Amino acid sequence: MRSQLRFIMHPDDEHLLLEAVLRDPLVVLIDGPRWKASSPQTARTLSGIGSYCIIWSPADLGGLDARFIPECDDWYCESEHSTIQFLWSSLSGASVTEGRVAISTDRASPSAASGVERRFKALRKLIKKTYSNSMVRWQNPKLPLAHAGPSRSANPSKPDTSLWVGPAAMIWMRADERRRIRLGPTSPVEGILAPPPTLPY
Repeated sequence: MRSQLRFIMHPDDEHLLLEAVLRDPLVVLIDGPRWKASSPQTARTLSGIGSYCIIWSPADLGGLDARFIPECDDWYCESEHSTIQFLWSSLSGASVTEGRVAISTDRASPSAASGVERRFKALRKLIKKTYSNSMVRWQNPKLPLAHAGPSRSANPSKPDTSLWVGPAAMIWMRADERRRIRLGPTSPVEGILAPPPTLPY
């Protein structure tokens, strides 16, 4: 199974989501796919965890394999197929980056795949239940505004139905209209919140 879910999170959203993930006492967090030893250091809090977090349960796979890379003196995880990959949103100034949660269990054993997929589906269900989609429109501020024409391109785009915005991220974005969602630090494309719906009188 290959699947991913894109999101925008504020740190408050992240902490609430991790609380739900860590209700399982066996689940641990790992700081990224590259380690300084053949076995990774594990944690049960976000402290010291960078923007790439591996969610792993020894109940799915007893240990994670890693390959040594001499050029950078690091070990690289070879067992990501038996884990959930969590790329956090990064908040800096008036910008927040898009994040995602993903799995790719094609190479996992049936028992490991079953546990990872069950955990991923629960995480996806929680996000879709408590977050909002169709809230973000993408635009390139260096190009003129344009309605969709023969090429079906528009600036800004129609609301993105596959991007989920956390409740705290929504409050943070709405508090200042200058705040933007970024795909990356050099990307010319930025995300803005779609106007709130007009309420009938």
